[in-house]
Amino acid sequence: MRRITLLFGLAFLFFFTGNISGQGVVWHEWEDGYKKAKEENKIILLDAYTEWCGWCKVMDQKTYTVKEVKDKIQENFVAIKLNPELSGTYEFENQSYSGKELIKRLAYNKFRGYPTTFFIFPDTGKSYMEIGYIEAAPFSNILDKYAGMKN
Repeated sequence: MRRITLLFGLAFLFFFTGNISGQGVVWHEWEDGYKKAKEENKIILLDAYTEWCGWCKVMDQKTYTVKEVKDKIQENFVAIKLNPELSGTYEFENQSYSGKELIKRLAYNKFRGYPTTFFIFPDTGKSYMEIGYIEAAPFSNILDKYAGMKN
């Protein structure tokens, strides 16, 4: 009986610590992330979220914590989280924007809600967006698509 309890406990501990150690992506603030992406010639993955957005929280918990997703982001992108409802100024292509103005600019005036993931190519200023909550497997495919693009 002790052996079964011990094995169950170790399995639970392994599963639990696997989730904690893999808590997610390393997120940057806009200014540092934008600079880093330019320096490293990487694509920006920008997670536009709000505090009140339930699906944003689900994506944080169920998509960004998956190892395959984290690894692809780490390898090919610079990850930035941005809550456009907070005050602040963001420099992009030699212009200053509020959070809401930046999101509107990146969405080419077609922003439709949260969460929205933007893929921004700093060398050209082009941006693409994926709207809504996306589960890990399809999101992994989306990451492959954008990582394969050279703008």
